[in-house]
Order: sequence, then C-alpha cells, then structure tokens
Amino acid sequence: MLDLSLLPFVSERATLRRMSSADALLYTAGTADPELRSWPPLPESEHPSAPPALSNAEAGEQRMGREDLTVLTIAHPQTDEFIGSLMLFNVTHDSAEICWWLVSRYRGSGRAEAALALASELARRSGFVALRARVSAANVVAHRVLEKAGYLDQGWEPGRTGAREQVELRRYELAVPADLTPTLRTERLRLRGYERRDRDALQRMYGDPESAKYLLDEPWSDSFAELQINQRLPRTSLTRAPHSLGWVVEHEGAVVGEVLLWLTDVAGKVAEIGWVLDPSASGKGFATEAVTAVLRLAFEDYELHRVVAQLDPRNEASARLAQRVGLRQEAHLRQNWWSKGEWTDTLIFAALHSDPGFMPEQR
Repeated sequence: MLDLSLLPFVSERATLRRMSSADALLYTAGTADPELRSWPPLPESEHPSAPPALSNAEAGEQRMGREDLTVLTIAHPQTDEFIGSLMLFNVTHDSAEICWWLVSRYRGSGRAEAALALASELARRSGFVALRARVSAANVVAHRVLEKAGYLDQGWEPGRTGAREQVELRRYELAVPADLTPTLRTERLRLRGYERRDRDALQRMYGDPESAKYLLDEPWSDSFAELQINQRLPRTSLTRAPHSLGWVVEHEGAVVGEVLLWLTDVAGKVAEIGWVLDPSASGKGFATEAVTAVLRLAFEDYELHRVVAQLDPRNEASARLAQRVGLRQEAHLRQNWWSKGEWTDTLIFAALHSDPGFMPEQR
C-alpha cells in the first residue's frame, strides 16, 4: 500500500502532500467545475464529488470511504497554497491508477508534470511497480502531460465522463522506475541517497554562518531545513524527472557533507554540480574524494557531455577544490548575481567527457 508517511515531496514547480482540512472546500469547488467534469479524471462511478472525509481530514489521509483511493494535495512549492489535487485509486499491493486536476490559473505551467513525477517517486518508495491512467480523447493536454511523464499508450477502452457521457478512454501505463540514488564508496567515504533523518545533519551544516557565507541561502532555520529535505528526497534519478541526484557524504557513519548533480540540459547531457562540507570535517580531503567520485559517475556511467560548477570567487576553498578534481576555470563573471543585498561575481568551472582524466579509457 501507499506509504503516506514519506510525504511531503517538493520540487521546483509543485509540492505533493497530504490534504489538510483547509483544502476541503477548494477541492470540492474544483471538482464541481463543469470543464473538469467533462474530462474524466475518474470514471463517474468512482468520482468522489463532495466527500465527507475532507471535512475532518484526519491525519491528512483521505480515503473517501474507500480503502483503495487516496486524495492528495498539489500545492504551490513557495506558498503551500492549494493549486489542485492528485488521486490514486484502484490501489493494490504494487500498483494504482492516477488522475489529477489543477486550478485553472495554474494549468499549462508544468506543475502537472511536476506533480506526476513526485507521485512516481511516492509509488517507487512504496514498492509499486506500475501506475496507470485513463484519459478521454478531448483532454489533449492530459495526453501530453502523461507522455512527457513517461507513460506509454496502451490503447482505448469504453468509459464515461464525469457528466455521464459515454466516451472512449485512452489507457496509459508507467513502469515505475526501480532506480535509487546509486551508493558510491571511496577509500574513506560512503555517499548515499537522502533519508528524512538527514534533516538535522543538513541543518547543522547549512545553519553554520561560515558555511552559508558564500551560498545563495541564508543560514538554514529549522523550518527551512524541513523544506529542503522535502525537496531533496525525490532527487533519485538523472534519467527521469526531476533529472537530479543528491548524496549525503558519510565518514564512519557520520554525515560530513553533501554533493548534488542535476541536469541543466537534458538533451545535451549537460549537468551542474555542487557541494558543501561540514566545517568540522574540513582539511581532510573528504570533499575532494566525494566530488571526484560523483564526477566519475557522471562521465562514466551517465556519459554526460559536460559538468559545470558555479561559485562565488570569495569562496577560495571551493575554487581550489574545483581545480583539484579536474574542473577548468572558463569564466569570471563580474557582478552578475544579486545575492544577500549585493552584486556578486561568479566563477564558472567545467569539465568535458573528452577532457584528459575523465574519459574511461584513459583511467
């Protein structure tokens, strides 16, 4: 069954979370929209129009009187306002059917695709192997959203819209990716994917004023740390949305840093890399060891064309690290970024797959 304790998940365009009682009226009003009812997010016999469970929203888990149906909120990632809902129904031990809708002003903004990616991550972490969807021919946008999300066309079947009209429904299916963030091991370190328990270690690192001095964010508060771990948990794949990987770096079981790798050009196989080290672990070569391992993975396993690192020139330790791991300085941009009340410079370092030392045959 779905493990809702994993929620919330957050990406740049959407938050997927349990539905609160404050969302109930917005949900009910949204599902009464005639345009929405003309396109079947659910077959009529299965569509919950004004579910009483939402008035209480106990523990944020809405099953609407059915054990095989759960309704979640799609929220704005910055404001947490309700912008739509995502339903998982016909839930079995390893699969579910999915549908969604968005408030009209948020349609066409890429938020549906983002919500589906988060739902896929929830399904994967819950041990599911497949997600399915059914969409009417008239709902052209939903077809595009599903195809972008990796769902495969399975043909047509008869069905009804929310307005009880007989229609043909296109069936789609997604084989839920089983990939996890690959665990990397070096001589002294273990790099692994995020767990919710990493929140405190990350808050300790990023909450340190010296660590945050040349980063974009102010030192992390407890609430900001919670938001950040929610954003990091879905970062488990470069080959599918959100096209991002992240690792905590452990030494003898203690978290001493993190490394992030995300695609900035999916088709061109261009990525950006970033890293942070706990100040208490500095001066021991841990960052060099960890970043080198991730770069090798990027070029050898994922065969990326180019990996870029951008940093503040005042962060001299990171600049030296970039050079040690084989990145070349390509540019010094003057006062190109407004950060923390001032214009700041940016150093751009990069490596190519073809650079000496990064091609597998040269190792």
